[in-house]
Amino acid sequence: MAKCPGCGAEIQFDHPGKPGFIPYEVYTKRYEEGKEILCQRCFKLKHYGMLISEADEEEIMEFIMKVIKKFKYIIYIFDVFDFEGTYRPEIVELLSDANVVYVANKFDTLPKTVSGSQLKEWLKKRIPAKNSEIFITSTKNGFGISKLRKELETLKGSALVLGVTNVGKSSILKAITDSTATVSPYPGTTIGLIEHKLGGLKLFDSPGIVVNDRMIDLFDPECQSRILAKGEVTRKTFKPFPEETIFVGGLCQLKAVMSGNQQETKLRPIFQIFAPENVTFHKTKNQNFLSNYSKHFGKLLLPPCGEMDVEEITFKEEKLVVDVNQELSISGLCWINVKRGPVEFTVRLPESVRIYVREALMKPQRKFNQNSQN
Repeated sequence: MAKCPGCGAEIQFDHPGKPGFIPYEVYTKRYEEGKEILCQRCFKLKHYGMLISEADEEEIMEFIMKVIKKFKYIIYIFDVFDFEGTYRPEIVELLSDANVVYVANKFDTLPKTVSGSQLKEWLKKRIPAKNSEIFITSTKNGFGISKLRKELETLKGSALVLGVTNVGKSSILKAITDSTATVSPYPGTTIGLIEHKLGGLKLFDSPGIVVNDRMIDLFDPECQSRILAKGEVTRKTFKPFPEETIFVGGLCQLKAVMSGNQQETKLRPIFQIFAPENVTFHKTKNQNFLSNYSKHFGKLLLPPCGEMDVEEITFKEEKLVVDVNQELSISGLCWINVKRGPVEFTVRLPESVRIYVREALMKPQRKFNQNSQN
């Protein structure tokens, strides 16, 4: 046996902790008993949820750049909750000569008021759908899986499955092919190309692309698993006073005031923040709290999931104006939908994390009284 069926890494007996390692005596015993043979890393992931090694980021990118040109078909999977963090234009540019199937996964994490047709129209404005189609899926409730499977069954040859870490590539492949590959919420689970078959099409799962410009990328794999959106995201409405600071987790701070012609009025902005269920919100004007906020990491402020030295993080501060019918997207953390605006946000967050103003996915349900002083 040359490769682990879970992650695609070459089986090896000499380097514990590295991809593909399995103790030789365990390998021979399982081989003689006719049992499934997984590398130690995949075995512990599958049976105990433990991550014992991580893939090398540079090795992954070199590997993908090498193989991407060899495929006629590309299946590009991204996370609809974290669209800006997982749909990468720089990667799409490399796919101009391929037939691309775009898969918008984790539809179940969006608010139920967002319909599939509404999401698809929103995506069509952002995705170059020439020679391709957009499929909306959720492996959690099976939404769109049959439709995607039927489409792929019409293709012949080979297809490469691409996606940033944690978008659910392996879960989708398991859903459409009854695959035995390891499925895990940890990043970098897949090391090599794992071959699956669907009708006359061979599907090759690739390593998750590491981007390092999302909030989630700052945390260890255990914490990433904890804060990933696993169900419908949490939403909370805010109507802050100018002196109040809103924490989204521990590393993102927001201040908000009305902008433009509304700036001199007593009106307060109104907006909703959407974030995974384990990400916490906290609003305060307490200066002692603001000076010592890192004491609350892992408890009142999550993420981080525990202690973290903020002195080692370089922070930036950005001012952005977001109007009604727009949203502020903080990659790998949350997005903010403006109900009364325009709003001038002052955002303090780690320098590496990207932030975007985009057309709103969540359209306003009702008008707020612009003359109200509340």
